[in-house]
Amino acid sequence: MADQDWVSSFPQSDQIPFGGPGTALSTAATATISPMPTGATADYNKAVAGQDWRPGKIIRVTARGFITTTGTSTTATFFLATNIDNTGTTYVTLATTAGFATGTGALTGLQWDLLANIRCTAVATSGNTLSTQGMLKIATTLTPTMVTASGLVVGIPNASGESVAAVNTMRTQGIALRATLAGANATIQCTQWILELMN
Repeated sequence: MADQDWVSSFPQSDQIPFGGPGTALSTAATATISPMPTGATADYNKAVAGQDWRPGKIIRVTARGFITTTGTSTTATFFLATNIDNTGTTYVTLATTAGFATGTGALTGLQWDLLANIRCTAVATSGNTLSTQGMLKIATTLTPTMVTASGLVVGIPNASGESVAAVNTMRTQGIALRATLAGANATIQCTQWILELMN
């Protein structure tokens, strides 16, 4: 039987594919928490114009990390975004979770896991060209039992199927995981960041 290579990881080169944990977010701010597009990770973070973008192309996103909470509740939000040419600080949001309360219990290192698909619907300079849908799961206890085990599951987007976004797919786009904290009462860090070309 012929070998069919339909899945490949970013990059398709000899570049280091993962630059280690992203920068932790612990202030009342919005920031990129996936590894930043630096010299070691730029090829890994980007979808290249003329190579990766075409109608039907799917990019699978897997991200994992942890969140530490304090005795004061705040609201946290996760979202996937792109930035043109994989540089600068201007982002287009692809899909966003609903904001969720971190609670008043002080818990250290709660694991989270995000899975999503980004689907290219058009190669164009304007109009809705990318559709994104996924799920974020967060552990809500450090020592679960069969009876009390629980977790938080949040859709990305929070409702109604895929989220559509107007992204210039005629240009190279960096793909990033970002987060927002309403107050400086938690810490969010991304420790694994994997992008795969599915077809």
